[in-house]
Amino acid sequence: MDLIVLNVVVYAATGSPVWLAATMIARTVGGVLASLVSGVAADKWNRKSIMLFTDFARAGLILLLIPFPDPIMIIVVSGLIGFINSFFMVSFSAEIPQIFGQDKIIETNSLIARLTSVSLVTGFIGAGVITEMLGYKYTLLIDAGTYILSAIVLWRLKWNMAVPETKAIKGVRQNIISIGKDISEVLQYLKRAPMLLKINVVFLIGAFAGSSHNLGIPLLAEDISPERQSFYYGLIWGVWGIGSVLATYTIPRLSIIRSEKIYMVFFVCAMFMSLGFISFLSSTVVPVVLAFAFLTGIFDAGFTTLHASLLQKADNYIRGRVFAVGMLLKSLGFAIGFFAATMLLSNMSMPHMVWILHGTLITTCLIAIGTSLFQSAKKKHVSVAGESRG
Repeated sequence: MDLIVLNVVVYAATGSPVWLAATMIARTVGGVLASLVSGVAADKWNRKSIMLFTDFARAGLILLLIPFPDPIMIIVVSGLIGFINSFFMVSFSAEIPQIFGQDKIIETNSLIARLTSVSLVTGFIGAGVITEMLGYKYTLLIDAGTYILSAIVLWRLKWNMAVPETKAIKGVRQNIISIGKDISEVLQYLKRAPMLLKINVVFLIGAFAGSSHNLGIPLLAEDISPERQSFYYGLIWGVWGIGSVLATYTIPRLSIIRSEKIYMVFFVCAMFMSLGFISFLSSTVVPVVLAFAFLTGIFDAGFTTLHASLLQKADNYIRGRVFAVGMLLKSLGFAIGFFAATMLLSNMSMPHMVWILHGTLITTCLIAIGTSLFQSAKKKHVSVAGESRG
């Protein structure tokens, strides 16, 4: 809800895509800074406590915007929310196997994606309708209430939490040294898992491409109807969310994702997701926009669900830091993408900007698929040659 209302308020107050991009960049920069330490915190401290603190902190920040809605304040709060979101999501994602079991991560991630999509549908459409009818203050008030509700439910939830294997290190200098060692350990871990490294590269480019549609959708909504921008902004994301909901019912039933081909499915989902965003952001005909938004939601759900499931296969002692690397890549990709998108918008139309950024993701996926097939064929050839010599 805050994503819709803050972007609408900033754009309405300034009328500038640069301010709109600045708000999104602030959120992603906050995520970048947090990603450097959120994984370490998730592996060394109680993840449930981290999630509880961040829920209440986000509620407080949202409420702060009701009396202070000026653009500068929105940018500051967006940065802080991005910072706090990283801590919550890294701890939450890393703790999923502990709560539900390592053998149920695909089903669990599909359920989480489904419920998230349902909340996105109601949140996006609700934000558009409530903001249009009652004003942004009521939207922010309800949004803050959802974080408080989340904290209450989380506080009452019980599960067997793993005891951190290492103790938190005290002292600024020692913490900096520890962070460097932790990042190095994650990089070494990823080097031993080349496919995991590839999906993280695709995820990085996916975030880079994602900045184009996050910036483009509010501009598209204004092109459709300047008077009802918030309504169409929420409607587009809402229909996208409906596609995501339906996809989460299908994903756990696919036998292909329980094999090594899960990586290829991940790459294919990424490509079709990009094609979907390119398609509906290139039109202002509402039925066409909504139809392709729906299809895009289906492949977007596959992309995010499979990415989380693949990262959750990492060992528990390092899982938080692996997710933190993923969050870091996502935040870096968004930040770089927003800068690139803003520069491109000054020289070309919004659809052309989307084609360029999402085209990079399609190209990256094709390279990842090609190199993976080549390496697989080479491995089989070496294996056959070895058996022949034997």
